[in-house]
Amino acid sequence: MEYTYSAFISYRHLPADMAAARAVQQALETYRIPADIRKKTGRKKLNRCFRDQDELPLADDLGASIEKALRESEWLIVICSPDLPASVWCLREVDFFLELGRRDRIIPVLISGEPSESYPPRITAAGPEEGGGEVEPLAADLRGNLRKQLKTEKLRLAARMLNLNFNDLRKRERERALRRGLILVSGALAGVIGFTAYNLYQNHLLTEERNATARNATELLIEKSVRSTSEGDLGSGLTYALEAYDGSRLFANEYDVPVSAALEAAMYPQVYSQIGFLKDNGILHRHAALSNDGKLIACRQADDSLQVYNSVNGEKRYTIRQYNGLYKYGRDFSPDSRYVNRFTEDTVTLYSSADGTPVLTETLPEGWTVFFSGQTLRNEVPVCRAADGAVGLFDPFTKELAVLEGITLSGDQNLDIMVLHRSGRRGAVSDGSRIWLLDTENRTVLQTVEGSLFLDLGGYTEDEWYFRYWNGSENIFLRWDTLEEACRSAEGDSLSPDGKLLASAIGFNGFTLRDAQTGEELWTEGHNSGNTRYGLYFADNDTLIASHEEVQIYRLSDRATVYDSGKERTTYSLDFTQGRLVMPLRAGGCLINLMPEEQDLLPHMTVETRNPFAREALARGTESCFLTGFWDGMAFQGVTGSDSAAGTADQPGLLFESGEITGRIQPLNGVSVPFIYASPDSPFQAMIRDQAVDIFRAAEDPKPVLTIPGNGYQRLCAAVWGNTLALGSYVENLILYDLETGDCLGGIDTGAMCTKIQFSPDGKHIIAVGAVSGQVTVASTENRAVIMRIPITDVYAYADMTVGFNPEGTEAVVLYPDGHADVGLMVQGLDSLVEKARQYTR
Repeated sequence: MEYTYSAFISYRHLPADMAAARAVQQALETYRIPADIRKKTGRKKLNRCFRDQDELPLADDLGASIEKALRESEWLIVICSPDLPASVWCLREVDFFLELGRRDRIIPVLISGEPSESYPPRITAAGPEEGGGEVEPLAADLRGNLRKQLKTEKLRLAARMLNLNFNDLRKRERERALRRGLILVSGALAGVIGFTAYNLYQNHLLTEERNATARNATELLIEKSVRSTSEGDLGSGLTYALEAYDGSRLFANEYDVPVSAALEAAMYPQVYSQIGFLKDNGILHRHAALSNDGKLIACRQADDSLQVYNSVNGEKRYTIRQYNGLYKYGRDFSPDSRYVNRFTEDTVTLYSSADGTPVLTETLPEGWTVFFSGQTLRNEVPVCRAADGAVGLFDPFTKELAVLEGITLSGDQNLDIMVLHRSGRRGAVSDGSRIWLLDTENRTVLQTVEGSLFLDLGGYTEDEWYFRYWNGSENIFLRWDTLEEACRSAEGDSLSPDGKLLASAIGFNGFTLRDAQTGEELWTEGHNSGNTRYGLYFADNDTLIASHEEVQIYRLSDRATVYDSGKERTTYSLDFTQGRLVMPLRAGGCLINLMPEEQDLLPHMTVETRNPFAREALARGTESCFLTGFWDGMAFQGVTGSDSAAGTADQPGLLFESGEITGRIQPLNGVSVPFIYASPDSPFQAMIRDQAVDIFRAAEDPKPVLTIPGNGYQRLCAAVWGNTLALGSYVENLILYDLETGDCLGGIDTGAMCTKIQFSPDGKHIIAVGAVSGQVTVASTENRAVIMRIPITDVYAYADMTVGFNPEGTEAVVLYPDGHADVGLMVQGLDSLVEKARQYTR
């Protein structure tokens, strides 16, 4: 068998393992077989080696690219260390190679530890032909100095792969080195010329091999992106797609289409949909808090540990054991996101948020205790002294304690309360009857008011626009930045950023939206299945989040519910900042939802209504072209004045006109509808015969060239573009076919009864009306991922509505009979997609 690769290199994606894998690959690919062996075997060098550039996510199978590479590899080299047995992915690669029957072609390379703890049991177990038991396979040993060890051990690897004696090969290598030295000394000039030519040749080979490796990596990353997206992990899908884009730049625009499709699939989820989840194996989190920069999520565990995760890809970063910190407002991170804090009554401990390592632990001066309200922007900790009611700010780095002048609390822990703004720049402290508003940066009291303090500030965003307190008869909202009064109300939980809307909980059941200035009731909505009090939070002026075990997100402009977690996703709490909403679930696990800011809206968030809309603004796509002439005793009168040109004895058949093109077909299988689907962008035409569909290439032959068989139900409509056919029927989603081969390419989740279908002008997208789902679906034809759904606002217009795209392909259009259109805006062009995607993966 001819193998593409001399070896497949399997390794864990840890720094030492990756360095060893790269060194082994380079050593083998650049090794030249001695001359006398070349003459006997005809081999000048080993083939290139396959080395995966990025570890794949766990899945039920290895993936087509990896399986193909393993089959086409003569040997399997396994980089072994004590970390290897824990790698499920590496073990699957070994298992697959064993299943190919190549046990005797596995070579372990030991880089650390001992064989007993580093070799996978699969390669130390003897096969049945060897009587079972355990054997220690022949291996290369790279422990110690990697570069020095590899000079010898590469010969051991090459000897095994060439079926030679190691000592003989080492002797030949020494002789070759001696001859090379003599040649260089005796012919310096010839050596320089030869060396230059050799370098050019080697550079050519290395360029080819680098390109092959980059191609494999790009294709693998695209595959990983599509798989992650299909499994609901859109954050990882975006990350892998961007890595594929970066790697594909070596090959101009060769990979632009699949990369664009992968980015679209991950970046166009349902509005406010789940973009990811913590890879926590369903652990039950008591609370979850986001860092202010939105990059990290800290989760409290029942075992008094703190788990910290990456908020983009959901990977766990580290664990702080025996955390035992007291929870307050989700402020586990410092305002500048540099530290994770842990407070006891008289102790402050800070950990690095980068890796969880302890930074410092300091005990407060005697008599002082911690206000469990977080840290200021200067990383100072608010503290109080019960003996005299003093309030201060303690700097754990300098151990300086600054007492705030003009404040005297009651000394009763049940009455004395302090809250900090999320930014750490403002704060408020109360003794139950008076409130001191603080500038924590300058350690000064800004204002004193009579009233009591709420622990729940009514907002978790990075802005927290308003400070709310109770003056004995009504709620008063003050702006945090200016301390100007924005609103007064006897009821009220949360005020919109512009101060115009007030959301108030209705006891335990729903909420009321009011005009903040007049008190007029604007909307009453919501329900409560958990009998828990509502929490109401404005994400922006048009987005309200309601939390009551379940979570709903409402768009206020059109009174729409855009997200509902449902009873199966009830939550203990939530936190949101920097475009991410985090919800730990009561059943275990934690969801991450996208909360885009207005200036960063994804394309699917924008659907414009235009009235009137010019029908001629739609690009020409697939048309239903009526047939003309006589066939099988039936007359067809679709094209006026052309009936005499068809159905004659010399040229039997039916005519159709598509733009400036007139085609002629012979429907040998019969006709059930008097028209045919044709497009100026396709050489094919499709004619539906109830369940079956006949395919023609009328410009070449009037007879059918292909028949798509029936599916048990009537086909409703069709569209063609290039070599692709889209079919809708009563009970199926939209189905795509390859018209060159007749193969089914797969389905698109449109819902049953697709009554209208159109391709975009470049064929990269398709739009379809789903009568059962009550919405129009826009999808990618490259990977069939749904990127946009537009609700059908007039259910009585199914028969007469039109769907399509503008000529540039940047707008998906739903045109109603009365002349108005709902237009979905799309990102067009790979550069725009990449720029938008990077905003959500920073």
